Amino acid sequence: MEYSNLLNNAALRGLNPVLRFVLGEVFLGFLAIVSAALTLIPMLFNVSPRTDALLEAGQWSIILLFAIEYGVGLARASSKREFVLNPWRVVDAATVLIPLVTLLPGASKVLRSSPVLRLVRLARVLALGARAGGVMTREESTAVAPRTPDPMLVRMLPASGGAKPRPATWDEFAQWAKHPGTEWYSIANLGQHNLSEVASASGISRDFIAAHLLGTSYPHIETTDRYVSLFVWLAEGSFDKQIQRNGLLLLASDTSVVTFARQPVHLMEKIAGRATGELAALPFPVRVACQFLKTVLEADETLVGLFEEELGKLEELPVRESRQQFFQRTFRLKKELSAAASDLWRLRGVLKALAEARVKLPGSNAGELPFLRELSETADYLYETVDNVREGVLSLIELHLNVVSFEMNRVMRVLAVVSVLGLIPAVVGGLLGMNLSDNPWPFTLPQVTFAVGMGMVTCLYFFAVKGWLR
Repeated sequence: MEYSNLLNNAALRGLNPVLRFVLGEVFLGFLAIVSAALTLIPMLFNVSPRTDALLEAGQWSIILLFAIEYGVGLARASSKREFVLNPWRVVDAATVLIPLVTLLPGASKVLRSSPVLRLVRLARVLALGARAGGVMTREESTAVAPRTPDPMLVRMLPASGGAKPRPATWDEFAQWAKHPGTEWYSIANLGQHNLSEVASASGISRDFIAAHLLGTSYPHIETTDRYVSLFVWLAEGSFDKQIQRNGLLLLASDTSVVTFARQPVHLMEKIAGRATGELAALPFPVRVACQFLKTVLEADETLVGLFEEELGKLEELPVRESRQQFFQRTFRLKKELSAAASDLWRLRGVLKALAEARVKLPGSNAGELPFLRELSETADYLYETVDNVREGVLSLIELHLNVVSFEMNRVMRVLAVVSVLGLIPAVVGGLLGMNLSDNPWPFTLPQVTFAVGMGMVTCLYFFAVKGWLR
């Protein structure tokens, strides 16, 4: 479990970050180890009264933090009874109450006697050990319950020119689905939990919606006898934080349009009132589908710009200072580029099929073909740009890896030189022993020193000739 998740205790959410850290499981678990050590020191070592008082003061400071954490958790718990009866919270209470037992006025003489005090301290050590050892398990036991799915968001855009989108009720959509008019309805926050309800109200097969919205991973277009279905990914967000991809399914009939989205989306606001020129004269479903595709491409264009900007930042980093952060950023960028390249590859195939009239939108009079050809060319350009950025990222990673490898080779060469130079006196010393007195070898110390020095100089010469000392 990640460190950030360990601090994210459900009972401490909403508190100051510093307070969350101090009262978090990781820090308190560490303090439990420290407190256990402070408890054992007087039992294992002879300490002065002053040192014993300091150790006792440190323990009571830590116990105070335990008590504060327990009180905060109890005050913020939705069910006080479940909180108190939780096994780990029983351990928390023990770490606070066991030391307090020695302060009871009526029992202080008995409890402060040497044998009983040792037992109390051992009990405190056991409780603190359980407190420290249960950090990971405690986090799993206090995990937040699954989040309740967000309710569906229904919006409607009339076909009349200049109209603005407005929120709609579920009953309005259900009534409209029985006798569709010339409107565009958008249903957001669609998932497995409400798929049956949407299928029943819209009259569209549940399996069809599930297969084309929830069970797919790439843009595609399909024609049925009632409508044309188009699935795309809408990328939003920033690279510094997180890029979210929202799956969108557009169903266009001869008169109306329905879109289903996995997450909330603001397409209507972006599309309403934007149609001009020849596009404004197209039938409503065709116009909406064209603007829908253009909005998706604009989002992809923004995303590609973020990729190029991130690549520029990575190229400015000093090559000789390759750090873990660099490889983490490049790995994430490469992952996002692969996803974008896959989406754009499929999307440009969809646009090409529409631009070449191999797939026709309902009510099409071929007036949208020039617009679709332009979108298809834009998709080709974006795909090529993503591919170029990806090649740039791979080249940059290879460059940094080569530099790291080169620097490592330099270090290894230095170690090899040092090892060989040290091997000569080591071998000579092993053969001759610690001194030359009473030694059967007919050598003097100056002679041995000269031979060792010449051997080391000769090795240095050959290393210099090979270029290992540069």
